Amino acid sequence: MSDKITESRKKNIAAMMDAKSLAIVGISGPDRFGGQVYTNLQLFGYEGKIYGVNPRYETLYDQKIYSSLSDLPEVPDCAILALPNSRLLPVMEEASELSIPSAIIYASAYGEENGIPLQDALARIAEKSGMMICGPNSMGLISFAHKLPMSGYQIIQGTPVGNITFISHSGSVWEAMMQNNRGNHYNYVISAGNEMVTTLADYMLFVLSDPGTKVVGMFVETVRDPDNFCQALKIAANQDVPVVAFKVGRSKRGAQLTQAHSGALAGEDGTYDALFKYYGVQRVRSLDEMMDTLELFDSGYRPKNSNLSAILDSGGERTMLVDLAEDHGIEFTELNPKTITKLEEILEPEVEVGNPLDAYGTDNYIKQVFRGSMEAIDADPNSGLTILCVDLYRIGNQSPNYVSIIVSIKDKFKNPFVVVANVSATASEILTARLREAGIPVLMGTETGLRAISHLFNYAEFQRELQENNEQSSKLTLDNLPSKEKIAEIRKQLESADSALGEVESKQILSEYGIRVSTEQIANSLDQALEIADEIGFPVVLKTAAGATHKTEVNGIHLNLSNPQELTAAYKDLKARLGRQVVVQEMISEGVELLLGVIDDPQFGSVLMVGIGGILVEVMKDTQLIWLPTDAEKVEKAIRGLKFAEMLSGVRGQEKSDLNAIVDTTLRLAHFALDCGDLIAELDINPLIAVPKGAVVVDALIIPKKE
Repeated sequence: MSDKITESRKKNIAAMMDAKSLAIVGISGPDRFGGQVYTNLQLFGYEGKIYGVNPRYETLYDQKIYSSLSDLPEVPDCAILALPNSRLLPVMEEASELSIPSAIIYASAYGEENGIPLQDALARIAEKSGMMICGPNSMGLISFAHKLPMSGYQIIQGTPVGNITFISHSGSVWEAMMQNNRGNHYNYVISAGNEMVTTLADYMLFVLSDPGTKVVGMFVETVRDPDNFCQALKIAANQDVPVVAFKVGRSKRGAQLTQAHSGALAGEDGTYDALFKYYGVQRVRSLDEMMDTLELFDSGYRPKNSNLSAILDSGGERTMLVDLAEDHGIEFTELNPKTITKLEEILEPEVEVGNPLDAYGTDNYIKQVFRGSMEAIDADPNSGLTILCVDLYRIGNQSPNYVSIIVSIKDKFKNPFVVVANVSATASEILTARLREAGIPVLMGTETGLRAISHLFNYAEFQRELQENNEQSSKLTLDNLPSKEKIAEIRKQLESADSALGEVESKQILSEYGIRVSTEQIANSLDQALEIADEIGFPVVLKTAAGATHKTEVNGIHLNLSNPQELTAAYKDLKARLGRQVVVQEMISEGVELLLGVIDDPQFGSVLMVGIGGILVEVMKDTQLIWLPTDAEKVEKAIRGLKFAEMLSGVRGQEKSDLNAIVDTTLRLAHFALDCGDLIAELDINPLIAVPKGAVVVDALIIPKKE
């Protein structure tokens, strides 16, 4: 996309999001959709010009109504099309001819026009003039910051301007998030609809240019503009604007990618996980988790570490908290000895000091006990974030006391402080409102609250690493890499291939990147196989070279052949079933089998995979995807994140694997993916055997893209 087009998109989306003049095409009485659009604008106190367009009226709302857009005294910033599908095309053509920069389309745009899908016809008109479109199939958008509600659906009046932007592909989710009763307030709420022209990335780039945007939430079905979407995520990370995403449709592409292990294991959803991890996006799995996470990020908290301290008034709920925290990988603060001494002075004698702390004793001195406990635990030098995890009952003395204590000492807290209501349906709206007015986040439910806290810890750690690494994380520095001329040769080889490359050919390419591969040769006869085995040294492996992508599935591998007699028998078997051409390979008998792969995602391009390999790779499904470009720290973190990573540390008397060699091999594969990934449909290294001193590629498969 050229700079000229990009600047035009920025200018025109700004015209939509901060329109100084509007034309409501299809304006009508207050009981119809076009009238509700006008009513909303008036109720919000919109200060720009509003022109009504409808040939059925001469006047409405004490103002002149125009027959068409062409009759208006000026070109408006945005045309709001409160029209059915049947009337969209001529009005869009007129808007394009007038160079109106933006429009809102609520209708579905389903159907055809002269044999062309209506949405495609509308898109062509918009793209010709550079018009930005919200929709079709949209509920509109609201710019609270500009008193600009461009929607025909009822909107709660007097909603304060906030610092959260929420963008949704679902209209119902758009409205549900907007009509929350917990005090999450927005600067922009956008129902993106079908994204006919204007994409999620366009909206993000705009809101990130607004200093009032402190957090972005998204309900995402798909990403239609991957390059700009990644650019927007990068900007958000660099500006320290957290992005919270609910990506639906967690389906796999495995049925389409059956030739190699990597694609079947990754799936489309795995690519999104890798993308989000790379840019620090926090992925949620429910709308309640979204609400808690947005509220927590809206506080602006950035804990200095990922240690949780908790105060409760229930032993049973304390155990529940510990169980759920373990599920989400949350660790509790190890209290300083001075903190323990202080708590022993505060708490009743029978109360056990610890973290989490059940501070409730006999209901005596409740204010002193809980106030003192909160102050002592918050002041602990090891604390990162402190929570009061209680039930904010509507009736009773305890809950109001908790709220009063927190409000009275909140300015003394040295670390972020949050209240977690264990049961969202029990929490008093009056008490939660008091806390939120005082600037204390209230998370509604133990599990969603802990998920939100985990997201905050993860994001704060991501930001710390980003600040430490700055731009260094995007650079790969390795020696013994191929020259530009050699890369050109490899690319030519991939371009000319009309099928998957054989094992030997694939490994020859990898070796050009300094990747260690097993010693082997191709043999076309038994005598030749025996000569090669003698040269390599027994024991050896004998494999078919007949092009089978999964050799084990056709019994195409004979392992640990220790003498000429065993090799002869193996060769005769393979020749009879799969052909005379074989690969004679050194036998590596010990080590941990790993999987490395490169996946060509249809939206985002090449993604790296690392996992536990071998013949049970699909059963174990223990993999991590790594976004490109990458670095040694990210690769090592991915490897250590495998469920079976402990195997690399040596089990049952085996020596430790060479983790540095695994990381080095993975980084070299990343270089290959960056150089040639656009020509690769998929690459599969299975196994990479990690030994005490090194890592060796034993089998590899490269599948070039077909034109």
